[in-house]
Amino acid sequence: MAPTEAYMQFSKKPIMANFGELPRGEIPEPLKFNRPFQITTLPNGIRVATEKSNSQAATVGVYVGSGSREDTLETTGSAHLLRQMLVRGTSKSSKAEFAQEIEGMGARFEGETGREQTRTQMTVLKGDVDRAVSLLGDAFSNATLASEEIELAKQQLTADHESSASDWRRITLENVHFNSYRDHMLGQPTQGDRDQVQFLSADVLNSYRAANYFGENIVVVGTGAVNHDQFVDSVAREFDTIAKTSSAKPVNADKAVYTPSLMMIRDDEMYNANVGVFYDAPSIKHEDYYGFLLLKHMFGEYRID
Repeated sequence: MAPTEAYMQFSKKPIMANFGELPRGEIPEPLKFNRPFQITTLPNGIRVATEKSNSQAATVGVYVGSGSREDTLETTGSAHLLRQMLVRGTSKSSKAEFAQEIEGMGARFEGETGREQTRTQMTVLKGDVDRAVSLLGDAFSNATLASEEIELAKQQLTADHESSASDWRRITLENVHFNSYRDHMLGQPTQGDRDQVQFLSADVLNSYRAANYFGENIVVVGTGAVNHDQFVDSVAREFDTIAKTSSAKPVNADKAVYTPSLMMIRDDEMYNANVGVFYDAPSIKHEDYYGFLLLKHMFGEYRID
């Protein structure tokens, strides 16, 4: 059997073969390429960005520059619950009708609540881009936040809290954030405190939406089979009722203090251990943020096998 050549995880051999020895800090020319993209700012402040590619599908995403950081200890979980409520009925369509539209297109719908941003996106075939924008625009502009649906969403959130108890990666990360930023909302769980969430109401969610879901804090992105001008027109039409700014006073705008520390959580019933080493890194608005993401991908993942 002929021997196969394999590189160790951090081997320099492939780089040497492709680029040779590079001066420290120099980026190879092929890695400097940026895909062509276009950005248009609408009158209400929403930025619309597209990156076209030769594809039969497209992804439409709405990014809001707020997350659990904009919660308070009393309203913890409101960012996450609001994102879930966007698809639970609007003034134009019910929760069932929204789900039927997604299913009818064969689309993939997903979202994520982070600490400093919230993402909601759909992946559709290229002929359904306008429908995707229409659905998302309706969700962000006209969500009714009905009280009965909020109670159902709370039940689902309670089940999510229960199931996440066995997600050791998530538990580790949540505890690391608490240990590092314990005196700031950045240290609180993105899904909120499981007990405090039960007290959230439509008024709390509407206040969070008014304070954070405004034009200058929203970016709508289309990638894949998208035409920029047509996409801009669709977004302008479907998101036109969103205000440009908010009069609400920002919360938790103070810089979080990173606290180097050690935390151990003992569980004698577990047969393994979960260990993480974390360090201070550029925030999402720092000029080095994306360079740091590249470094993270260069580290990659390691498996013992």
